[in-house]
Amino acid sequence: MREKSFFARTPGFTLIELLISVTLMAVLVLILSLAVRTGLMTYSRAKKDNGHLVAISAIEGLLESQLMAIVRGNDPYLRGLSMFYGGEMELSFVTTYVPLGSQAGGVFKVVYRFDDRDKDLIYAQRVITRSRELKEDLPEEIDPKDREERQDLLKEGWDLSVVRNIDSLKFRYQENTRHTSLEDWPSEWRQRGKVPVAVAMGLGLSKSGEEPVTTWRIFHTGPLIPIGAK
Repeated sequence: MREKSFFARTPGFTLIELLISVTLMAVLVLILSLAVRTGLMTYSRAKKDNGHLVAISAIEGLLESQLMAIVRGNDPYLRGLSMFYGGEMELSFVTTYVPLGSQAGGVFKVVYRFDDRDKDLIYAQRVITRSRELKEDLPEEIDPKDREERQDLLKEGWDLSVVRNIDSLKFRYQENTRHTSLEDWPSEWRQRGKVPVAVAMGLGLSKSGEEPVTTWRIFHTGPLIPIGAK
């Protein structure tokens, strides 16, 4: 009579099945990690792009308000404190409007300058109390990343802000209302004692893998609603 085995055979995994399971789990973990990484990169890129657009929108709103509050030569209360210089990539004038939150108030000389080398839009402002201060221009070469240089400019009265990663920026100036096409507007304004009817700013921005697209926006120097143009 054959005796029964004391140990009963129980079902289990073979070595091959175990290896297949481990491999599948590793593949799933890799796919999930890649999906999470891609999602985080997309979120980070979108957050960066949105922040960039918010900064540009703020600059456009600031320029619009400052041009509407520009100091003109015929103002009897601010006589001698008017100036307007316009270049293709730099704009400078005197205004009574400054960004919200600024500690000082009064009359300000402001500068909008595009650094074509570093692709930065530099905004600078300083308080003007005497007409001779209008001749104190912002230095031509500025490194916004240099803290010591920014501190030196701050001691001289200049406060700087920078918007980075702009592909191109150009200004145009409308001499009179008959010039309705941007192509007719000059890229420089050097008429002493006069202010253009309007200023056009063309910003060139690009997305990843795409060519820069320049969008023009027109700002009037009087109490008119700005007109957008592309």
